[in-house]
Amino acid sequence: MQPPRLSNAVIVGGGPAGLAPLVRAARAGQLPALAAAGLVVVEKGATPGAGSIGSYAIGSDTLADSFLDCLQDGAEPRLVALRTHPAALALRAYAGGATPLPLAGAFLAVLGRTMQAAIAAAGGTVLLQAEALQTQRGPDGSWLTRVRHAGGDSILAARHVVLATGAVQCRARLEIEPVAGEPLLPRHAARLLLSDEILQAGGAERVLRHLAGKADPKVAIVGGSHSALAVANLLLRHLPGLRFGPGSVSVLHRRALRVFYPSAEAARAEGYEDFTPEDICPVTGAVFRLAGFRLETRELVMHALGIGGRPPERRLRLHRLAAGTDRRALALLEDADLVVASLGYRPRALPVLDADGTEIPLAATGPGAPPLVDGASRVLDSARHPVPGLFGIGLAAGFVPQGRLGGEPSFVGQTNGLWLWQNDVGANLVTALLREASGRVAA
Repeated sequence: MQPPRLSNAVIVGGGPAGLAPLVRAARAGQLPALAAAGLVVVEKGATPGAGSIGSYAIGSDTLADSFLDCLQDGAEPRLVALRTHPAALALRAYAGGATPLPLAGAFLAVLGRTMQAAIAAAGGTVLLQAEALQTQRGPDGSWLTRVRHAGGDSILAARHVVLATGAVQCRARLEIEPVAGEPLLPRHAARLLLSDEILQAGGAERVLRHLAGKADPKVAIVGGSHSALAVANLLLRHLPGLRFGPGSVSVLHRRALRVFYPSAEAARAEGYEDFTPEDICPVTGAVFRLAGFRLETRELVMHALGIGGRPPERRLRLHRLAAGTDRRALALLEDADLVVASLGYRPRALPVLDADGTEIPLAATGPGAPPLVDGASRVLDSARHPVPGLFGIGLAAGFVPQGRLGGEPSFVGQTNGLWLWQNDVGANLVTALLREASGRVAA
């Protein structure tokens, strides 16, 4: 049996994050070099590009313009030609604001098909309806990724593997992680939904079933992320069949809720002074560039906090969780007809094995929700050491911008965003993938 052909890079996942570095490479004229070194994209679905983004029945948390930025210039004429595509024009109608995610998903599917053609023309390969099962370090340090497809199982050998496998909300976490002093499960199991179950298509119907027959429904949302506030926004502004009274929708959050401003001057003009120099991005001058809410959720938070003279949203109650046992929060949870858990996402990491077949434990699978990657997008093992040849990108990877990428020094957490993946993060990843390939050519 002949050994598998050795590629330079296998990208596991052809959704928005997996294709983002390749979009960057195409715009920079680097896709031919990347493909010539050996490039394979493995995508479980029938089409690349969109992932699950189109299944969400809400608006984006970034401007519609950010989805279209990749079409504005660059060396790949196929991308530039998409400017007049109906899917791009549908997004452009929402320029300057949020766009419905089903429209974003439709555009990303078009972008995915376009990139599939560009990758093939450059000499790379896109495998569709192919599921990566595991990746194992070979005796020579390369990575052997087992892939299952209609023809059976096969092995892809590569010097580098990029994990772009998406993320999930995990119910098992709710049985362990305390909220206000005790886990949400199993105590609230009969009344609990994950935020994803509400924000995706069919979520409104799930909420209505839970609250059917409740004259004065009460909802407790646990979490302070965009997803948590997006649920609150959906309940209060997009489900007119529900009648919420004052304080009926509670958001239980651990960190202070912040709002984005393009500059300190813009913040102060609205009377917003709840920031320090550490909260200002040194690159852009924006206030809470990373931690701040934007668009629809920003407006909801500003009403809740009374910023800029906005009338209060009396139906919304904000409760900052105290450390340890928080009896007020426990009472709100107990009194709720529906409990929504929005405690973040965890990476859907591929099993990673060492050369002897033993599993390499990754930092992201350990307690405390540590990141999957470091500041160079390198996958970290349980000792927080980079695993040679493994990279990660996408939702819940845990990447935090730093240095020339900007972001406020006070930021704690992780950032996710297509624009970032298609630009600075993607550029850094492409550079890393090409560095060894160019070294081999020079040798």
